[in-house]
Amino acid sequence: MITRKLSKLVLICGLATATLGTGVALAKGGMHHGKGMHEARFLLSERGAEKLDLTQEQQTQLKAAFEAQKEQMKAMRGDKDARKVQREAFKAKMDVLLAKATFDENAAQELLDSREAKAEKFAMQKLKMEHTVWQILNAEQREKYSKMKKRFAKKMKDKGQRKGKRGDKKADETTES
Repeated sequence: MITRKLSKLVLICGLATATLGTGVALAKGGMHHGKGMHEARFLLSERGAEKLDLTQEQQTQLKAAFEAQKEQMKAMRGDKDARKVQREAFKAKMDVLLAKATFDENAAQELLDSREAKAEKFAMQKLKMEHTVWQILNAEQREKYSKMKKRFAKKMKDKGQRKGKRGDKKADETTES
């Protein structure tokens, strides 16, 4: 009996943590927001234009495409007040779910699905933008850009691993003290 109650409690805490974590990521503009911004910044920079040998026309097309995407993302996110209302409504639904004597898996799934649907919209917009960029670049530029993206991804992965190792060292130092 105690094990069953403990299992439900662990499941509810896990669900709450996962759901609230997703809410924080979405409240910050979606999980894919940051990466797309770096790509836009690079492609619109003098350095990016030089490395990819972009023509003035391509630079103009990219700038217009990124501006359009920025407006679409802004519209999808809504204003701060609307996001605040959405977060409060989500929190209220979560509170109701957690307050029930028995766990309602269907209601929990509905909450998660609503968050996933919003994340999917942002992911779709990002893919559309990547397609637009790809169509603006010629074959040689696409190849260069793909290589650059791979190097950047590897660099970020390595940077993340170094951060993890530093965190482990700090944890080791605190346990030794």
